[in-house]
Amino acid sequence: MRAYSKPLIVTGMGLAEEQCQALERLPLTSRSQPSDYNELWLQMLIQRNPTLLPVEQIEPALTPLRPICVELPVPSGFADNLLMTPDGGIVVVEAKLWRNGEARREVIGQVLDYAKDLSAWTYNDLQRAARLATKNPQLDLFQTVCGDDREPDGEALFCDAVSRNLRLGRFLIIIAGDGIQESAEELANYLQRHMALHFTLAMVEISLWRAPGSGAVFVQPKVVTRTVQIERAVVRLEEGVAVAPSRIAPAASSAKPTTLSAEAFYETLRSVNPALPERLQAFLALVEPLGVYADIKRNMTIKWRNIDGLEFALGAIDQQGLLGTDVAHWSAKAINQISLSHHYQDRLVALVPGAVVRHTPNPVGWRVVLGDRNVPASKLLERAEEWAQAIADYIAQLNQQAEPQA
Repeated sequence: MRAYSKPLIVTGMGLAEEQCQALERLPLTSRSQPSDYNELWLQMLIQRNPTLLPVEQIEPALTPLRPICVELPVPSGFADNLLMTPDGGIVVVEAKLWRNGEARREVIGQVLDYAKDLSAWTYNDLQRAARLATKNPQLDLFQTVCGDDREPDGEALFCDAVSRNLRLGRFLIIIAGDGIQESAEELANYLQRHMALHFTLAMVEISLWRAPGSGAVFVQPKVVTRTVQIERAVVRLEEGVAVAPSRIAPAASSAKPTTLSAEAFYETLRSVNPALPERLQAFLALVEPLGVYADIKRNMTIKWRNIDGLEFALGAIDQQGLLGTDVAHWSAKAINQISLSHHYQDRLVALVPGAVVRHTPNPVGWRVVLGDRNVPASKLLERAEEWAQAIADYIAQLNQQAEPQA
């Protein structure tokens, strides 16, 4: 059970008149109760201020959020908030109290029904429902989300991405409210009947505080839990549509939880080079014993963290499968060891025939290129063990520099 300590407001810090005032907790009530702070108030607060949701801690690729509507009509009810991203990401929010076991089961069952409803929709179905919710028959999802920031074929790409996410059931569902307490394990039973979908279910507790005598409200969001991959379903596809799992098996012990961000990234890579995602994942497994890991948002940054917690980037792979190596210099420069990251780049150049280091006036911008663009990651993956050795040697040199000198 989580207990919040009272936040404190300090004024006049460091001065003789310094004061410290504790905030008082404000309860969130159900929308049926008359209150300044109820579920309806929270719903509208999220609609006006979507950055209130700590989405970057849950699914980093699902930013920035654009509010579409409240009370989205779906076959099983009305979803409180619909938000989307310029990449076609879909986020549904349900603002609820979380007071007892029966309420928990009801709320979770409700949002899972929303997920099932959405997965049966097309792009036009979603746009039609949003028009009903906003009472605006001219509402255009692409214009609402992307505005005038358009690229060639941007609307077609957006529509395709939204349609794909709906078809796969790939979206983020957030239950936001007061008193939320649940673990991912306790959610497993609810999720089994929706295993053909790829959604992430997250719970965000919203606590409200106010200084006595003040009208200002301090809103504190906190991610309580998000679902992880507990079991694997073997799903049969018929004409591209997922049907009931034919069997369910425990996930392999080596399997890692996946995110919508990772799924979307690997899917994009697969459209560029069908073999690239599997080869990249095999490489990450190879370097994992070194403490190397992938940080996936819209792109993938391969990182290593030293004993002091300082992160070092080893390369950034974009959605075209190209490896940017200049990111390796940023952290190296911070410890005055940019010569080590330059040497690491030289090792990579030696692995790819025709590759060179493109120099810039600022040595932080040096990067490995093949022709007129960044080196394809696939070229380095052809010599994965040697790339892994170059990383191991770079890490060893960084560790050596961190050791106290005799």
